[in-house]
Amino acid sequence: MSPPPADAVVLEERDTTNGVAILKLSQPPVNALDAAAFDSAELALRELAQTAGIRAIVLTGGGTRAFCAGTDLAAFETPAALARAQQASARFFATLAELPVPLVGALNGPAVGGGAMIASECDVLVAVPGAWFALPEVAAGLLGGGSHARRLAPYFKGLRMLLLGERLSAQEALESGVLAAVVEPHELRATALAWARRLAALDPAALRAARAIYRAPAAAAARDGYADERGALAELLAERAAT
Repeated sequence: MSPPPADAVVLEERDTTNGVAILKLSQPPVNALDAAAFDSAELALRELAQTAGIRAIVLTGGGTRAFCAGTDLAAFETPAALARAQQASARFFATLAELPVPLVGALNGPAVGGGAMIASECDVLVAVPGAWFALPEVAAGLLGGGSHARRLAPYFKGLRMLLLGERLSAQEALESGVLAAVVEPHELRATALAWARRLAALDPAALRAARAIYRAPAAAAARDGYADERGALAELLAERAAT
């Protein structure tokens, strides 16, 4: 595992009285994640989920340009860098899928590629008006994100997002029920915290069981599909390198 950079994620708040914590991705300018940042975020989430008194986590992004732009493009420069990034992202998304406490996504901007995948793993999503979801990988000659996109959009909309890079706007996501609220930037933190406190106030055992059962089918499909996408991407890049 790569040594995590200290500033890849920031613990903004840990309130055991109300049972909530706020974790912020901090990789300017667009919170793109390399292998070390994936490891750092995964470790922070696991530690928070195991902290006594923390019953819900808010995940947001630093700055105003993006919630998360997914995997850092530098990871695609060499096969070794890609392998490290894929291994780290696999661990990170496994932790997200298995997180025993609910996650509220506070989208301060666009969720792109892996950022859309992270958003899809949340239990409640709130966003600013300028947020949107996109999967630009296929348009860039790459793969990824399609298995998670099924949670964000109806079948044909999701397929257009995957194949053609079509965006899902905040308003579309609100109307379809993907977003619980769209609020102005100065209201985002308070809105996300309000949802997190509602979740944290529930009986933890009942919440954990109900949540795990509800999420299990989609989690399995996303996990298996993401593994297939990683394998297909590695093969695709290897074939290109050999020609």
